[in-house]
Amino acid sequence: MYLTKSDDIICDLHNFLLKPAVVRARKRTCLEPWVIGLITFISLIVLAVCIGLIVHYVRYNQRKTYNYYSTLSFTSDKLYDDFGKEASTNFMEMSQKIESMVKNAFHKSSLREDFFKSQIIKFSQEEHGVFAHMLLIFRFRSTEDPEAINKIIQRVLHQKLQDAVGPPKLNPESVEIKKINNTETDNFLNNCCGTRRSKTTKQGLRIVGGTEVEEGEWPWQASLQWDGIHRCGAALINDTWLVGAAHCFRVYKDPARWTASFGVTIKPPKMQRGLRRIIVHEEYKYPSHDYDISVAELSSPVPYTNAVHRVCLPDASHKFNPGDEMFVTGFGALQSDGNSQNHLRQVKVDFIDTKTCNEPQAYNNAITPRMLCAGSLQGKRDACQGDSGGPLVSSDARDIWYLAGIVSWGDECGQPNKPGVYTNVAAFRDWIASKTGV
Repeated sequence: MYLTKSDDIICDLHNFLLKPAVVRARKRTCLEPWVIGLITFISLIVLAVCIGLIVHYVRYNQRKTYNYYSTLSFTSDKLYDDFGKEASTNFMEMSQKIESMVKNAFHKSSLREDFFKSQIIKFSQEEHGVFAHMLLIFRFRSTEDPEAINKIIQRVLHQKLQDAVGPPKLNPESVEIKKINNTETDNFLNNCCGTRRSKTTKQGLRIVGGTEVEEGEWPWQASLQWDGIHRCGAALINDTWLVGAAHCFRVYKDPARWTASFGVTIKPPKMQRGLRRIIVHEEYKYPSHDYDISVAELSSPVPYTNAVHRVCLPDASHKFNPGDEMFVTGFGALQSDGNSQNHLRQVKVDFIDTKTCNEPQAYNNAITPRMLCAGSLQGKRDACQGDSGGPLVSSDARDIWYLAGIVSWGDECGQPNKPGVYTNVAAFRDWIASKTGV
């Protein structure tokens, strides 16, 4: 029903008369100043208590890393010569067994939440048997007593390793531990091949336009530069030797005009060395891509750091399998025939078996036993120009990284059915040893 004009006037008068009452009611609901002050004071007390509880909780639960160097003797049905060589398959298997036994010992103890990692760094044959040298890493609350921690760790190893099922047969009574600082820990790890500081595995479409690398992610990567201009990549295999591609030196042969730089940027480099000599495989004959491997000796050794150290070399018998996680890194171009990049890039690639890679739509039987394929049959994940000679790496079960391949050739970059082709390092393991002693 509609209201008349007179009805509107009556409503307006009614509202006008009521308005002061409403205002007065609102005024009566206002708090007195002393009440506001009391509420503020109480609020501040509650806030202070909450902050104190949070600080106490964070401080109590904050964990600090404790590192230990430990030795442990053992006996095995394998001869020391079978597993004593670093990065060999037998070394990896023996290390994995002992690390697993140590891990299980701590997981069955009061330290199960504090234990982080054990890592074998070497084996040694001594007068009283074979010794495993390993790092033990814990993360304890900052309130823990260091002296008490040391005794607990020693006691756990002595007691719990009694139940460890071999082989090998451990001697728990032989366990000795020594607390070490972060610098000492880094030195031990940097002298092991294939270790990384950063564990990120960011993925890009390819090195071309892919993801940039953080310092310490791939510390064996080198940039080879002719008269100061980047030409190829390479991989550091000890403090004086690089492994790279033969075709990088097909035209540019004078070692005096080559330099090798290390670090995630070409300019400025983290470290730089000249080349003393270059050895190209005797069977490499251009334009064939077969036997595309070389080694180069640095003018002086490089000191190992978190940012620069060596990759492991696989045994000659090592076989890579579909599904193996692999990464290729380099300073190469963003597209075919493009320019190299100043910052190192990475991309995750898939191992592709030789039979598939030799299919007519792929490389039509051009892949020899001295080559391997990695990338994607859908394209887009690949190396490119300027990445030649660089490392294709794969990790083992212990997260130690091995040089699986050397960037060699391919049809353009990232094309479907044209994955990257790499020199198979395992096929040249004996040749590398004969030239470098590594």
